[in-house]
Amino acid sequence: MIEERRESLVEMTAIEHIVNMCRIVRDEMSELNLMLKVYQEGKGGGDLGKIYEKVRNIKNKGEELVVLIMEYLIKSSEVVFYSSSFINIIRTLDRVLQQIDGVAYRVYLAHENKVLLDKDVLDTFINIIEIEKKQVQDLEDAFMKIRLSPKAVLGIISSVFETEEKIDTIYRKSLFEIYARYSGYITALLILKDIFEHLEEISDFLKNVGEEVRYLAIARSAT
Repeated sequence: MIEERRESLVEMTAIEHIVNMCRIVRDEMSELNLMLKVYQEGKGGGDLGKIYEKVRNIKNKGEELVVLIMEYLIKSSEVVFYSSSFINIIRTLDRVLQQIDGVAYRVYLAHENKVLLDKDVLDTFINIIEIEKKQVQDLEDAFMKIRLSPKAVLGIISSVFETEEKIDTIYRKSLFEIYARYSGYITALLILKDIFEHLEEISDFLKNVGEEVRYLAIARSAT
């Protein structure tokens, strides 16, 4: 009985940490979108630089939390049966943080080097990030239900997979369009290609998190 209580407490704490990580990811995405809007409005580099610093600070906060969670999970691995899944989830969310920072850096680089990006392209980036924020919110909702309503989690996770397919379609279509539009502007083309690839990878990573959550939900439903 004592071991069961300990396992339950460790699992609850791990889930709470993962929910906090999801919120940090969404905060970083919000700052990235603000950064894109400031770039779009053509405001001063000082404003853009300050927002980029916020993105970096959020990423650093997330990295610190990752270390704490990993240490906690590794120490508790003998107690929690599914600790490896929790560890994989945290590692993957950390990769999402890095990808968001990679996009922010390229936006700042474009601004500093006076690379002109069309409003339509920036709108597409903003739209993708808003869709991915919803993807993260779905994961957060799934985590909050994983212990008490594992069957309900499966329906939520299906939305995470659908979002990844939607973003993959936008990515393929948009990449073709920028190749045509920026064929004579190599610097802009390279930056835009990098940004699109980072955004597409973010959604892929979130799908990977969804697959781990689905496994946890199925395992819990079977017990």
